[in-house]
Amino acid sequence: MQDKKFTLLMTACIRPYNTIAYNNPRFRSDIAQRLIDYETAFRFWLNYNASQILNIVFIDNSGYPLDSFKAISENENVYNRNIEFLQIVPKPIPPGIHYGYSELEMIDIAAEQSRLINQTKFFIKVTGRLYFPKLKSLLNSVKGSTLFLADSRDYSFAGKSKRYILTTLLVVNKDFFNRKLKRAFNEMTPGETSHFETLYYRILKPIENIDKRIILRFPFNVNPVGYGAHWNVNYKSFTKRLEYFIRGIFRFLLPQFRI
Repeated sequence: MQDKKFTLLMTACIRPYNTIAYNNPRFRSDIAQRLIDYETAFRFWLNYNASQILNIVFIDNSGYPLDSFKAISENENVYNRNIEFLQIVPKPIPPGIHYGYSELEMIDIAAEQSRLINQTKFFIKVTGRLYFPKLKSLLNSVKGSTLFLADSRDYSFAGKSKRYILTTLLVVNKDFFNRKLKRAFNEMTPGETSHFETLYYRILKPIENIDKRIILRFPFNVNPVGYGAHWNVNYKSFTKRLEYFIRGIFRFLLPQFRI
């Protein structure tokens, strides 16, 4: 097992089962559009110059045929990474629970069934529609002792507060995942822990306070490229770029204020 090598895990739902359940008319539900999102991100990672990434695992829970991804992997795998495709039939999402329930289930199954994830000490979970050009620099900051690395929003200001982990990009020690985070979706409940993001915050924040191997703040901005599904947001829009600029200033001047 290689100490500082990584398997990239892309989670995907190309053909959502029931977008009405997401209760948002702006939800990025068009299948053709979503397919392009996932294919674009997959191509990016195949062409991404980062020697730390040995493997790519693509897991989908929608049953959509993955023929185009297999063709892309055969013809455009510039760095000859090992590629693995998994598909699952998701469990029904319990009432009052966000669709992050299904993504957590995918991560669990990938950690159990993927032969490639078991070849590396770490895996990188990315939301499959998105890509992160600065990931290589982030991986250079990962120590062999790191157990979990993510970014978070953790502040109270002017009557507003945010307490959650950004789950679009996570770096996870596989053994730590099996000990502490496996089957976490069973702990989701309506209300405070109805979302993937708030559940992981509740689990990991108390540990961060006593174990420096749990890191819930990136050392610099690692901004996504692509479109968020829930609000159909373009992460390269002017509004988002301004938000990233402000966030970068806070990282430097007030690192304890996690906006």
